[in-house]
Amino acid sequence: MGKLRILSIDGGGLRGIIPVKILQHIENLTGVSAFDMFDMVIGTSTGGLITCALMASEDGRNPKFTTTDLEKLYTNDGKTIFPKETIITNIKSLVKPKFSPDGLQSVLVNLLGELKISDCLKPIYIPSYDILNNEPVYFKSSSLKTDPATNATLIDVCRATSAAPTYLPAYQFSFGGKQRICVDGGVYMNNPTVGALAEIIHSAAYYNNYDKQKFPEGIFVLSLGTGHYTADLAKKKFEDGGELNWASEISDVMMQGVNTATCYQATDFLDDGNFLRLTIQIDNPDYDDLADSSDATRNYLIAKVAELWSDAQLNSSLLSFITNADLKRQGATV
Repeated sequence: MGKLRILSIDGGGLRGIIPVKILQHIENLTGVSAFDMFDMVIGTSTGGLITCALMASEDGRNPKFTTTDLEKLYTNDGKTIFPKETIITNIKSLVKPKFSPDGLQSVLVNLLGELKISDCLKPIYIPSYDILNNEPVYFKSSSLKTDPATNATLIDVCRATSAAPTYLPAYQFSFGGKQRICVDGGVYMNNPTVGALAEIIHSAAYYNNYDKQKFPEGIFVLSLGTGHYTADLAKKKFEDGGELNWASEISDVMMQGVNTATCYQATDFLDDGNFLRLTIQIDNPDYDDLADSSDATRNYLIAKVAELWSDAQLNSSLLSFITNADLKRQGATV
């Protein structure tokens, strides 16, 4: 049986620069582009944006963007998506989302234009949640074979999966024959790894006729996080906190809890060595806001990614994963 290589990318706003920089490091090691390494990419929120950009094509043959292009996106357009907060915007955020969606919309129009899911050269899977119909929504390449109505524009996909509560307004559009009001997929699947595994079982024939009876044989998952904020929330006395206490921190609690549980499940599901999780520890609260578009925060995150590669054990695990999953170019030295 052949190998199925899955790339999973967490949500996390402008901290999406973290998985982009990790991918660039792996590209340098292997001599292979991120697009060519994987058979399927799944991403939530900012991870969904990266997923669409990595797989989208205008000519049906070549990917439109590289990881270098994505780094420029986070560097140049972050302030357009999430402008610097002011006292007025902080007061406004008590009753409305902190940010207008106009900045994100303009960036996505320039980035993805009229491209649709069918314009992705390899299978993608991106979650969102529909609060109008109270149901999860999955944007999947595999769905197009049986339901053409699910061939959403990539702008719709990115807006729906990244409408993070308190940050951006819910996104209204039509999909799958229904009117939808969608919020960020991170509310239930911020680390979408297990969603990818479920998809392989559910739509096995779509993925090179994978034999689901042999699951998880031959499946490799590289899971990329967007930073783990290491603060002890209990020290902030949230154990007895009310709505105002929790409102500012619930995103961190939600993301950390979901991400940790998902990694535990994926490690149990997959064969030893077939799952690798890479992310950074954010140990300074000045740099933990996922909507902070300052140069200082971006540079801090990039520096923390660079520190990863000084960890001998992590590098050993990474090189082993690259070798076992056959991610490297023939003759490349890793």
